[in-house]
Amino acid sequence: MINLTSLAVAPDTDADDDVTGAVAANPSCYSVTIFTHRWKEVRDFYVDLLSAHVLSERSERYCEMELGGIPLTVRKCEHGEMISYFHLYVSMKNREGVLGELRRRGIIVTTVGPYTNFRDPEGRVIKLSEEKTIVS
Repeated sequence: MINLTSLAVAPDTDADDDVTGAVAANPSCYSVTIFTHRWKEVRDFYVDLLSAHVLSERSERYCEMELGGIPLTVRKCEHGEMISYFHLYVSMKNREGVLGELRRRGIIVTTVGPYTNFRDPEGRVIKLSEEKTIVS
């Protein structure tokens, strides 16, 4: 589940303007929220293993972080939210340390094409490549 909130109306536009107006022209993603029942395990996976930078957190409730320029929030499911599913693509030049630690923890690591694949504690796929990969 991804939470979306409406963008504020720019001062020089009408609320009734077409979506192609100034507000929609330059949208900005400030967070992708990962809802989980296993808050600490998922939080530690992204922070301790993948070295996400913690911006703020409230223990056992949410953790705002940045991973490779992507704003992520890990949030405990509290009001019947479903666990989210997505693929996260990450590029990392020196991957051997992370891959070794994944294997040490018993996490299955596979390679398909340019991607090394593994899953976070709730099964979300993470695709790790040496550089940004565009498959055409």
